[in-house]
Amino acid sequence: MQRNASTDELYFVTLTVIDWIDIFTRRYYSDFIIENLAWCQQNANLNIYAYVIMTNHIHMVANVTDGSLGDVLGRFKSFTSKELYKMIADNTQESRREWMLKAFDRAGKQNPLNEKHQLWQNGNYPVVLYTPAVIEQKIDYTHENPVRAGFVGSAHEYWYSSANPESPLKVTW
Repeated sequence: MQRNASTDELYFVTLTVIDWIDIFTRRYYSDFIIENLAWCQQNANLNIYAYVIMTNHIHMVANVTDGSLGDVLGRFKSFTSKELYKMIADNTQESRREWMLKAFDRAGKQNPLNEKHQLWQNGNYPVVLYTPAVIEQKIDYTHENPVRAGFVGSAHEYWYSSANPESPLKVTW
């Protein structure tokens, strides 16, 4: 089922790496994602109210000022997929390089929407946040994700999260 995100509403979205491959255990790749989300904020009208980058997925509470959230996220995923693939292929220090590239190549061949490889799962699965209580619940869910995973004891300790006051990505709120 296709769900389109209109401009004027706030959404909870999840971007997931195919096969739940843990790419973002490396700071190098996570920093690249931060740079590109910041670019989207500055150049593509993306408003991020909360976010977390986990090892194999990203959660965000977001919308766009003008345009389509789905279009912005689609362009983000397309660009970052190609660039992350290159980064992994060129990283001779990446111990997981061979099997990750094979997995991305296999996924790309199985999906007629791709030219070569696939890094992100199809879809963003936007969930409209229709009340202040639902917005608060999804922000809490986003921020508590690394705590539930056992990475940190408190949400504000996780670097790649808007719960951290020194987060490398600034949010709209």
